[in-house]
Amino acid sequence: MKYVFTNKVWRRLLTLALPLACCLWLLLPATSEAHAILLQSDPANSAILKSPPSQVRMWFSEDLNPTISTAQVINGTNRQRVDTQDAHVPSNNSREMDLSLSANLAPGVYIVIWRTQSADDGHVLSGSFLFSVAAADGTVPQSSGATSIPNTLGTGATGGANGQLDGPTFFSFLMVTLVELGTIFWIGAQLWRMFVPPIEQDESGILQELRQQEEHRFERVFAIPVLILTFLANLGVLIGQGLVIANGKALSLSMLLGLSNNGRFGTYWTVREIIVALALLIAIYTFMIKKRSEIIDAALSWINLILALGLLIAMTLSGHAAATSNNILLFAVLIDWLHLLAAALWVGGMFYIATTYLPVLHDRSLQERTVSLLSVLPRYTPLAITGVIIMAVSGPFNATIHMSSWGQLFSTAYGRALVVKVLLVAALLVTSAIHFRIFRPRLAKDYAKYAASLVATAEVTSPGDATPETAEDAEPAEVTDEAATEGGEKAGVPPEQVEQLEREVGRQEARLTKTLRWEPVLGIGVLICTGLMNVFAGTLLPAAVPVQSPPAQQQTQAIKPFTTTVKTTDNQYTIQLKISPNRFGPNTFTVKVLDKNGKPDTNVGVSLYTTMLDMDMGTQTVNLQPDNQGGFNANGFLDMNGDWEIRVQVRSPDFKLHEVKVKLVTPY
Repeated sequence: MKYVFTNKVWRRLLTLALPLACCLWLLLPATSEAHAILLQSDPANSAILKSPPSQVRMWFSEDLNPTISTAQVINGTNRQRVDTQDAHVPSNNSREMDLSLSANLAPGVYIVIWRTQSADDGHVLSGSFLFSVAAADGTVPQSSGATSIPNTLGTGATGGANGQLDGPTFFSFLMVTLVELGTIFWIGAQLWRMFVPPIEQDESGILQELRQQEEHRFERVFAIPVLILTFLANLGVLIGQGLVIANGKALSLSMLLGLSNNGRFGTYWTVREIIVALALLIAIYTFMIKKRSEIIDAALSWINLILALGLLIAMTLSGHAAATSNNILLFAVLIDWLHLLAAALWVGGMFYIATTYLPVLHDRSLQERTVSLLSVLPRYTPLAITGVIIMAVSGPFNATIHMSSWGQLFSTAYGRALVVKVLLVAALLVTSAIHFRIFRPRLAKDYAKYAASLVATAEVTSPGDATPETAEDAEPAEVTDEAATEGGEKAGVPPEQVEQLEREVGRQEARLTKTLRWEPVLGIGVLICTGLMNVFAGTLLPAAVPVQSPPAQQQTQAIKPFTTTVKTTDNQYTIQLKISPNRFGPNTFTVKVLDKNGKPDTNVGVSLYTTMLDMDMGTQTVNLQPDNQGGFNANGFLDMNGDWEIRVQVRSPDFKLHEVKVKLVTPY
C-alpha cells in the first residue's frame, strides 16, 4: 500500500510541478548557436594588410574539440599551403584557434579554410575567409587561377549546412532519429509502468492479469531489442560525425576516439552509452529471471526510472541546449530536458499503448477489452496532458533559442522541418482530443447501457447478483447469449436491443482502438522532423555581414556584374540572377522569380548555395530576403576567384522545391 501511495504522490508532483517549472523557465531569456560559428578573426575577413602577418587567430561561438578542429591557409596565386601546419586550440581559451604562417609571405590573396567540432553539441562545421597582403605600392597582385590542390581538412559540401540530405548527413539524420525513437519509447514505457497505477479494486482479477501480461510482453519482446538499437544508433551518431569530417575517406579509430574523449559532447555521449548498457543488463536479467519477488520488481522499476531520467539529462547536455552561455546554461538545459520528458510522457506513452498494451487485449472478449480501455486510459490521461502542456510551452521556447527571425521558418531547412513538426504536433493534438473527448465518452456511455442490460439479464437468471456498476469499474458479466436473450425477455429488455447495444459497443471499441494504434505514426513523424532539425541546424547560420570592397585602384581590370536568366529544371519558374560586383570577396546576390506568365512572384522563398569547383571548400548558404522591389537579395562571399557553381532554390507555398544550377567564372 505504501508503494501505491508513493506513486500517487509522484503523479501529482509530476502533473503540477513540471508545467509550472516550464512556465518559470520560459520567463528567462536564452541564446545559443547551432554550431561553433566563426565570430571574429585576425586578420579580419577581406582585410588588406600592408605587411604579412605571422599567424592567423580565430574566435568561435562555442568551445572547440582540439583534436578535430583545425585550419589551413592557402596562397590564392599558386594554391599552395603557407601555414606551418600547427593549427591548435590554446589551453587558455577553448573558443580560439590559432595557426602560424610561413615567414615573409609574398603580396597576394590568401584563403583561410577552417573546420570545427563543437565540444558542446558535437556538430561539425567548416568555412573559409580571405585576407590580402598588399605590395609596396598598395596594390594586391592578381590571382593567377593556377591548378587547385586537394583540401586536406575534409571540409567538403555536407548537406547539413546547406539543407540537403547527402550521404553523411542522411546517415547522421537516421542515427539521431533512431536514438530519439528508441529513447522515447523505452522511457515512455518506464513512465507508464511507474505512474499509470494498476486497478486496485478488481475482484475478477482480469485487469491485474492484463497488467502482468502487458509488462511481460514489453520485457520479452521490446526491452532488449529497443535498447540494443539505441546503443548501436548512439554509436552511429559518432560515426556520422566522423563521416562528415572524413569527407568520403576511411574512418579511423583515432578519429572516433578523438570525438568521444574530448569536450562536453564526448563526455555525455559516453554517459549515454553507459546508461543504455546498464539498462540493457537489467532488461536481460528480467528476461532470464521470470520469477522475482515484489521487492526486486519494485527496485528494478525505480532503477530503470532513474536511468531513464539520467539518459534524458545526458542527451540534453550533449545537444544544442548545452551550447548556451554559462550564465543561462542551467535554464536552457532544463527547458530542453523538460521537452524530452514531455515527448516521453506523451509520444512514448502512445508507442507503449500501440505496441504493448493493445496487443494484449486482442484475444480478450469485447467486455474485457472495453472494461480495460475505460479503466486504464483515464489513468494515463494525466501523464498525456502533462506532456502536451510541457511540449506546447517548451517547444516554441526551444525554437526561439535557435532562430533569430520569422523568415527563417521558410528560408532555411531547419525552419521548414520545424513548420512540419508543428503541423504534425497539431494533428496529434487533434487526434488525441477526438479520442479523449469523443470516442472514449461515447464508448463509456454505450457500454454503461450494455452493462446495465447484462446485469439486468444476470439478475433475472441468477437473482441476488450485485447492482449495476459504473462503466469504468464494471466487471465482465458471465452471461451466455442464450441466457441473455431469455433473461432479456423476462426483464423486459428485447434481445434485439441487447444485440444492438453489443454491436454498437464493438464498433465504438474498434474505432477507439484503431485510433490508438495509428496515433504513434504521427509521433514518429514528429521525431523524424526533430532529427532533420538536428542535422539542418547549420542552415541557421547568420547571413554574411557586408564588408567594404578593396579600393578601386587596387583592381587591375574592370569588373562587370554577372547576370543570367534561366528556367528551373521543372520549367515552373524563370530565374533572373545578378551577382555584383562579381569578384572574389563580398558580393550582393539578387534574384527575381518570374512565374509562367512572366510576372514577378514574391510569394516564395529563395536560397543560393555557392560551391567552388576548382577547390574543395565546402558549400556556403545564402538566404535571400525580399527587397520590396519584386525581387530578393542578400550579401554573401565568393572566397576566391575561379569557377563557381550557384544553385538557386525556390520554395513555393506548397513546400515544393524548384532548382536550377548556374556556372560562372569569378575574376579577381
